[in-house]
Order: sequence, then structure tokens, then C-alpha cells
Amino acid sequence: MTNDAQPSEQILAGARNDTPPAEGTPESPLPDSDDFSHAPDDGAGVEADDEAVADSDGHGTDAAVVQTVPHNKGTVIGVQNISEIHRLRGTPLPKDWLNRQLQFYIPRDEATKAIDELLDAHRVVVIHAQAGTGRYTTALHVFTSRNMKAIRQVRREPNEKVDLEGLQDEDTGWILDLRDEEETLRTGFGLHLREVESHLRTTRSFLVLVTHTDTWTRVADEAAELAHPLAPPAALEVFRARLTRREPCIDDLSNWLGEEKINKHLSGAVPAEAVYWADTIEAAVALNRSTTDPKPFHELVEFVVQSAQNWRRKLCEWHTNNTDSAHRNYLLAAAVLDGAPVETVYEAHSTLGTALDDTPQPTKGQQGPGIIQLTDIIGAELGADDRIRFLKPGYAEAAVEYFWVDRPHHVADFTRWTAEQATTLPRDLGIPLADRVTQWATRYTLTKQSFTILRTIATHWAGTQHLRGHAQDLLVAAAVDPTTGKRTREQYLAWAKDPDTADLTDRKHTPTVLKQALAGALAQLGSVYPKIALKRLSELAANTTDPDVTDAVGDALMDLWDQQGLQETIRTTLTSWFNASQHHYTDAARRAFLHLAGRTTPDGAPVLLAEGGTKPAPWTLSGWRCVLDGKLSRNLQDAVNTWLDAALIDLDLRPVVLQTFTEAVFRSEDDRTYLAPRFLLLNHAVYGWEPAHAGQQPTERTYLRDSIVTALREADPTTPALLHHVPTTA
Repeated sequence: MTNDAQPSEQILAGARNDTPPAEGTPESPLPDSDDFSHAPDDGAGVEADDEAVADSDGHGTDAAVVQTVPHNKGTVIGVQNISEIHRLRGTPLPKDWLNRQLQFYIPRDEATKAIDELLDAHRVVVIHAQAGTGRYTTALHVFTSRNMKAIRQVRREPNEKVDLEGLQDEDTGWILDLRDEEETLRTGFGLHLREVESHLRTTRSFLVLVTHTDTWTRVADEAAELAHPLAPPAALEVFRARLTRREPCIDDLSNWLGEEKINKHLSGAVPAEAVYWADTIEAAVALNRSTTDPKPFHELVEFVVQSAQNWRRKLCEWHTNNTDSAHRNYLLAAAVLDGAPVETVYEAHSTLGTALDDTPQPTKGQQGPGIIQLTDIIGAELGADDRIRFLKPGYAEAAVEYFWVDRPHHVADFTRWTAEQATTLPRDLGIPLADRVTQWATRYTLTKQSFTILRTIATHWAGTQHLRGHAQDLLVAAAVDPTTGKRTREQYLAWAKDPDTADLTDRKHTPTVLKQALAGALAQLGSVYPKIALKRLSELAANTTDPDVTDAVGDALMDLWDQQGLQETIRTTLTSWFNASQHHYTDAARRAFLHLAGRTTPDGAPVLLAEGGTKPAPWTLSGWRCVLDGKLSRNLQDAVNTWLDAALIDLDLRPVVLQTFTEAVFRSEDDRTYLAPRFLLLNHAVYGWEPAHAGQQPTERTYLRDSIVTALREADPTTPALLHHVPTTA
């Protein structure tokens, strides 16, 4: 049995074993977590503070297709984001990904047999243990051993109950991932697990729930017969398996397996930690193979041990002994551009000095160290191809993180410089740079539980045309991260609520370029977390006066609306919010609906009328009734204008538009109470579309306006049969 970690498929840009500290005070006050528990919900079972995420030690399995770029240039973040989103959506897990996850799996016959017996008897099993012990991987192994037609993760949003009888796919192995230690299982959940057995038998499917022992204990008495406490293998056993099964074989394998400096760290460790050490060794060996001057074994051991400590002590010693800022800038530039041509790094270190208000003094002749000496000073290698590389695992990332921590007042300037580098460098250098920094920033956010770096990078990249897509990728990567996702999404809610600013360094307000990038990121996240995305998009719409932000929100909503299967989710979500007792839900529903109502198809028809029909859809009517209970706003006026413009041009749409507005003034379909405030608001908007003027000549616009106003007045049961006071342009 292995663990919850995924195999390394690359020379590590930086393996990490940092234990995240307790959550500290965030840079700006966080809003309350998303709470959808009071909105209508047909599910049953689980209610939690947030959605199921992976183990809190940062070694959770993810379903990403790990696409790597050569030599330490990191993971293509966009590809990884898409893959992780597919997993969270419940997309069947790809067979090649399953094979990679189980490549180093150590089967435990007794555990497999016990779990199989529980599945045969009940169709459901609960695998519980502490973090990093292999719960998720064990579930994958059980289902692949059974040759299930498909293996999928149960999709759920934060605080949503889980309706397991809604799992309709046949011959499927379902994984309900509740490993987040903050999960709360409410009373009755265990009973629901027992009750779903007959449904799963009907569909010839199975369910494995993976969770923390402490989480399961709260409801364990309700379904004790379903539980399997997972006993993980010893970390040393996992460590040995990871190294001995590598292809090609690890150099000095027997020495690595017997190295006391490493083995002592594995005593009492969980399997996830063993995976980290094995992957770091693989990275060290691979890097050592790539050099013409390989290091002896004892130096590689020291590299691996220092990498586990994030190179902090060694970097501190280096900075103590090298106070020349030119040397420090060269180290930082080489770290960011790891693997770049030497002339690129040398020029970059000069521009970095300027960016940090530390312009290097020009040298004369051959004064000062040259490129070869500088490269030697920073501990890097100048290869035969005239490229500068660090041959110590994780060193480049550690050097950048050291700067982030050591010089926080220069982070913004440094981030602007990275944006300039990514933009001006050739594509084969600039794009990997952006991907690499994205990875590092995500891991830094995880480790430090601080969003300063994430926000700074996303803001400055969003303000650079060529990096706007990368800014969105960074925001998505942090939001779907197994361990930072919850707090990240809460932070996004705070940013969405803050007022606009054009100042990229303003911490009390949110830069408009960041809001635009956030809207784009939420469009991607909507397929996994539609309610979360809708809520944040609605807050962005409510707290901006910038037309570019408004357009970005509208585009994001349309992206969600156009995604297959999401229209019904959006309808259901907004419908539950239209009549919610909490004002923040109705406010969010109004803003989201108005953005959709204001959007048109290529031929100019409102998208909410694009499906045709001679009568307004109940959902559309509910939306208009909700917005007419609010106040007149620019978005409301724009939406009314859009519908009236469409009715003016397309005579086929005119009856349904007229009926929609006429019906919207009634309380509901069943309650025919005529609400005067709705009439007044709609009447004001109609005259906002086509104002009345003294001596105004009749036109198609005035005719349509008067027709709607007349219909609205006549719908009022208290209105006299003859409306002598109806305004006319005749």
C-alpha cells in the first residue's frame, strides 16, 4: 500500500516537505465561508464547512495529467488545472492516470480482502485513517482490481448534502472524498450510507468513502459495519518500493536505501513523507547525471537533506557571506530563469537590479567578476550549451522563496520584473518562466497560508496583456489546490467585495485588473463549483464601477451558461436564491440574473429567450420578479433596454416580452397580488428606454413603450376600465 501522493514524473523544480503552519491572520479580513445550507437542497447526508479536498499534508492524489517541460521548467499549469477540474467534476478517471497512481502501490492482501468483503456485503465501505496514509490510493486499487467500467469521484459543493441515490451511472466505482479534516458529518449520514446499498446493487456500482478517522468517529455508531480502519505500511517500506521500482534504476541504489541520514527521518513517518524523500532522491540523481562534473554520493545526500529543509540554512549562510547586491541579483535572476542561456541571465540580473532600485555600477574593462565567476559564486553550473542551471533539487525555488520572505518590501517590484521577463523573452523562455513562478507561488501560499505573493503576482500579470491568461491560471491553480483551495476561494470573495482601485499596490481595495482576471478564473471554476462562482461573480458585479470589470463578469456568466450541463445548475441555483430569506442570496441572484438577461445571441435576441416559445419560462419570470423587488440600477436598465430593443426589431419576440413584463408585476404564478413597487420600477425603466417629451411624434419606439405601459396599468385590478390618463404621443 502506498499513499495519497502522486508519482513524480519530472526532475523536481522543488520537492517540499514543509508542514503548513496553523492558519494565521490573513492580509485582509476574510468573509464567512460559503454557506449554502439554508438554501433549498434536495440532497441528504453530508454538510460541511467546505468541499472535500485532499489530505492536509499537501500530498493528496490529484487526477492531473502532469505535462512537463524539459529541464526543471515546471508543469504546464493550464493543463494541470483542466485535469484537476475534470476530476472534481466527476469525470471518469483516465486509465493512464490510474496506472501512474498505482505504479508504486504496495498491495496489502489482508486489507484488500477485508475491503472487498465489505463491498460485496454492503456495496459501501468507509476507509478512514490519518492524513497521508494512502486512503485515496487504496480506493483506486480496490476498484481497478475489480475491473470497474469507470472510476469517478462524487461531485459536491461546499456545505452541500450528498444524495448518493442520485448516482445513476452503472458499473461504476464511486469515490466520496471527504479527507479534509475540517469535514463535518452530521447525524444521519451513516444511516444514509446503509440505505444506499439497494440502489448501488441496482446499478451494479460501489462506493468507497475516504476520510479522516476523527471525522468518521462522529457518526461511526450509525454504520460501524461499513468501516475499515486503514493500517498503512511502514514509511521505510514505501521508500524502498519507490526507489527499487524506478526505471531506469537509481544510481547507488543500495547506498540510498541504507543511508542513515535519510532513514532516521522516515522513522515514524507516514507514507506520503516517504514518497517525498524518494522523489527528491530521484531528482538529485537525475540532475547529477546531467552534469559533466558529477558530485560524489555524500554530497548528493547532503543535497537531499537540505532540500527537505528548503535550503534555508544554506541560503542564509550564502547571503551572509555574499552581501554584494549584484551577486544576490544574479542568484535570483538565475533561479527564475533556471536553464536559460547565460547572456539572458546576465542581462536579466542587471534589469533586476534596476527594478529593485539598485542599479549596478558600470564596470570598466575587466573589473569585477565575469559570468563564469558569478555562476560559480551562486553555486550553479554553466553547461557546455552555455546555459545556467542549478543541480541541487529544489534550490531555484528555495532561492526565490528566500527573497520573498527576506525582502517583502520588494515583492511587488520583483513581480513586475518577472512579468516583464515573461513578456519580453522568447516564448520558449517566457512561458516556462510564468508556469514555474505559478507553481512556486501556489506552493508558497500553501506553506505560509499567506496570499500576499499570490495576489501580487496575479495583479501584475493581469495588468500585462501577454500574461493575463497566466494570471487566471494562477488563480485557478490556487483555488483547486487540495489544501489551500478553501481559504483561497474565501479570499477571492473578499477581493470581489472590496471597492475598485487602479493602484496595483493598494491592499485595502482590489485593482480592477485583478477583478477582471478573477472573473475569468471563476468562469473556469464554475464547472466544479457553480454556486461559489456565481456568488463571487455577483459580488464583483455589485462592487465595481469599472465597465471592463462588468464586461468580464458578463463574459464569465456567459461562459458558464454555455458550458454543457451548467444551464440547469445555474437555473436551479438562482431559483433557490430568488426567494431566499437571506438578503445576500437575493442580491447575488439579482446581479447574476441581470447579467444573463442583458446578454444577447449573435442575432440580437436575449439569450434567455433564445429557446423560443410563446410564453415566458417560469424561471425567467421568477428572475424578473426578483430583480423588480430591488432598486433601479444600471444593470436593470441595460437588461430592460436589451429586451425592448429585441422586441422592437423582432415582431415574433414582442408578445413574449410584453407578457414577461406584465406577469412580472404579480407576486408569483400562484399569488396574483399586483405589486405596485414592481410596476413603478419597471415603468421607470421603460421610460428610461424611450423617454416621453412634449410634442413627441409617434414612432415604433413610442408605440412599443406605450403598449407596455398600458398593459402594465391594465393588469392592475384596481385600474378603471378606461385609462384616460395613459400618456400618448398621438
